Amino acid sequence: MDLIPPNFKDILSGILLLAAREDECITVREIHSIFHEMKAHEPILSGLRFSLTGDVCYSRTVDSAIKNLIDSGSLRIEGETAVVCGGIHEYRTYLSRSFTNPQIQAIHSASLRFYDRMRRGDRGIADIGTACGRTQGKAGLH
Repeated sequence: MDLIPPNFKDILSGILLLAAREDECITVREIHSIFHEMKAHEPILSGLRFSLTGDVCYSRTVDSAIKNLIDSGSLRIEGETAVVCGGIHEYRTYLSRSFTNPQIQAIHSASLRFYDRMRRGDRGIADIGTACGRTQGKAGLH
């Protein structure tokens, strides 16, 4: 059984933020899907758990990381889309209080791989990371 470190939410938040570009967009559903795909190949994600229902995967821990970034002002939700607002440098400084430089580098490397998967668009989802298709409304977080 994989143990989840107490600061796992910060690790996931770091992966979501460190390699992001300001105003970058990704659907909340896609965030969960990419983490689910990465879990098999990323030791840093070994403790992550998902609920699978049909073709939808969901993780409370991922959802918590998203809410963590919303609370810090680094992310906002527009409809079903998460938009990076900035605060990347500040979040890296925040991580440096809890993690060593090699650990932060591992989080950053995982973040680069996360955004590589998203930006490649090789999973059949069009316009992820480019056009937001923004809609008005409140977040649909689970």
